[in-house]
Amino acid sequence: MKNKDIKDSRETKIEQTSSSERKENAVNGESALPPLDREEMGDDKYIEALEERIGLCMAESVSARNIAMRLQADFDNYRKRNATLAEEMKSLGKAMVVEKMLTVLDNCDLARKYLTDEAALTGFNMMETQIVGALESFGLEEIKAEGCEFDANTMSAVEREKSEGNEGKVTAVVAKGYKLNGKVLRPASVKVGY
Repeated sequence: MKNKDIKDSRETKIEQTSSSERKENAVNGESALPPLDREEMGDDKYIEALEERIGLCMAESVSARNIAMRLQADFDNYRKRNATLAEEMKSLGKAMVVEKMLTVLDNCDLARKYLTDEAALTGFNMMETQIVGALESFGLEEIKAEGCEFDANTMSAVEREKSEGNEGKVTAVVAKGYKLNGKVLRPASVKVGY
């Protein structure tokens, strides 16, 4: 009777030890479950207790594997989001710098009208070509509008003018338009014939 009482008290103790207590004990370096005494329990009960512990360990292993898989997936998603965000920030920064430089290009067009010295005009054109080349290396391209059909996606009509044979076509470009990496950065301001 004494062995049965000891065995029942051990089984009760195992059942009472919650999984959170077992985890806490394991973290603290203590045994997750109380030790088994084969001599006190007998072979059948000892094997039964070991099978129960194996089942608990397998369940905890599956749970830990599922948590690890979820954490890995969350980390992969986090890494992808950060890479996408970094690329978006890089594109935004590039767009802001290029957009500020468009004012310089507009002013170059205006300044060219006032240059009369041929040598100064040649130097000015070389400088403008270098600026345009640098901006093109970032993905800037001019929207070709002069003589083309009006396209509301890339152009902005600022005026209509009577022009026979050029109905719906761009007759003059008021301000150049630009795309950056295929996206419209600034639409071309144009006059459209009717």
